[in-house]
Amino acid sequence: MSAPRLHPHLSAALDTAFPGRPVHEVTPLTGGRSGATLIAFVVDGAPYVAKRHAGLAPGDPERAAREIACLRIASERGVAPRLRHADARTGVTIMDRVAGTPLRPTPADPTQLERVAATLRRLHDGPPFPRGPALMDVLRSLDARCAALAGVGLPADLVRTVDELTRGGGPHAPAAPCHRDLNPNNVLVTVDRVHFVDWATAGAGDPFIDLAQLGVFAFPRPEQREALLEAYLGRPASDGERARAHVARVIALAFYAAAFLVGARLGGPPPADDGPVPLAELRAALGAAPERTHPGTVAAALLHEMRETRREAHVHIAAKIPEP
Repeated sequence: MSAPRLHPHLSAALDTAFPGRPVHEVTPLTGGRSGATLIAFVVDGAPYVAKRHAGLAPGDPERAAREIACLRIASERGVAPRLRHADARTGVTIMDRVAGTPLRPTPADPTQLERVAATLRRLHDGPPFPRGPALMDVLRSLDARCAALAGVGLPADLVRTVDELTRGGGPHAPAAPCHRDLNPNNVLVTVDRVHFVDWATAGAGDPFIDLAQLGVFAFPRPEQREALLEAYLGRPASDGERARAHVARVIALAFYAAAFLVGARLGGPPPADDGPVPLAELRAALGAAPERTHPGTVAAALLHEMRETRREAHVHIAAKIPEP
């Protein structure tokens, strides 16, 4: 089989990063929601991944530069694979390819939760990231895309909930360098390390939302989320910190619901509406056969969980949440 034809920017990046060294086993990879081009390849027996942005996002002309800036810091902190080449002008990056598996918590590895928490803490304690788009700007973009695809936007209560909660944080809400999309596929676990990958949405943000994202799919049970919070803090959580975590969970559920609603509009007719599947049951189905689970089914479960969590969190949301 002949090697795939590469975009000139990718070819130039390979020549710059590995001058005079032959590149073998070039294999296209799935680019994810961002539409980026990804290739795996081997040089001198070592595996690498190269990424080229599909284009700069409308209204955010510095997206590629921001992602590279965040990725460079994360790589230096040891929470992302090693960065070998980066060019903000062309949007091309080259990194070591990590021989890890997506985060799937298992009783066979009781230290996994602690290792994930320690990696996240190391990220959040590191040098600041450039500030990315505000959460509501991201949500409005998803709302507009949903409307363009189906003639109807996101559920009004979803948008209203995120607006209320993010405005409630105010301009002085604590910020940290954040990944901002910690779904299990973006967390690679090896024998001795945990790496975060796909930094397209990274930027300064609320560290508790990173924690909450991990709690949507990777650590779904309440006792797991409590253990993750305590491992992250290195001590028992205060009432104020539990309140922040509860509010962040509502926001994380809302954003993943919005993303899957957009996916549902792209994925063809939704299944018959028999009511939302409990999120716990849905996780099992996603783990067993994700390709058979319609995005609309996932979105309905996440939206239902968001509404239930919103009601449970009413007392926390109505009260002022102390800053840490």
